[in-house]
Amino acid sequence: MTLRLPGESVDPSSSSMNMDLISYRNRLTNAVRSVKPVSTRTQSTDVFVQPDLRYSTHVFVRRDSNRWPLESAYEGLFKVVQRKPKCYIIDKNGTNVSISINRLNSAYLEGNPIHVDFPSIQTNDTTPTLIIPHSTASRHDDTSTVSENNLKTTRSGRRVRFPKRLINYFA
Repeated sequence: MTLRLPGESVDPSSSSMNMDLISYRNRLTNAVRSVKPVSTRTQSTDVFVQPDLRYSTHVFVRRDSNRWPLESAYEGLFKVVQRKPKCYIIDKNGTNVSISINRLNSAYLEGNPIHVDFPSIQTNDTTPTLIIPHSTASRHDDTSTVSENNLKTTRSGRRVRFPKRLINYFA
């Protein structure tokens, strides 16, 4: 015995519509199951490694961090301690550091390689050095001593006279 609802007697096509929805749902799920994801693209980044890197005794290391304007892209001149297929162990400020060959650039030295120490950490101390020439002649007046004390020589050799109000900051 079947149970009949009053709605079925008014709209006899609802059962066929229900069948169409079921078949539509089945076709839709089959279509979605057959969709395969697109394979990912292989992203090969070709890295240039210098052929002379195998024979170099000293290397430069590329800085991969953000740099200030006019800051060099490479740091140091570091001695190679050991070579591995994908990385080199270098002597960086007295410690052995393993660095990938992708970041290395060979250094070309003239003659015999010498040990060069470059500080990797830049200090904020930009105070010019005070160089006072020792004169053997006696000083006749106080103005010459004051002017010599005010003169400072920078690292490049320029003689600079600072204002009197700033003498305490540069002494």
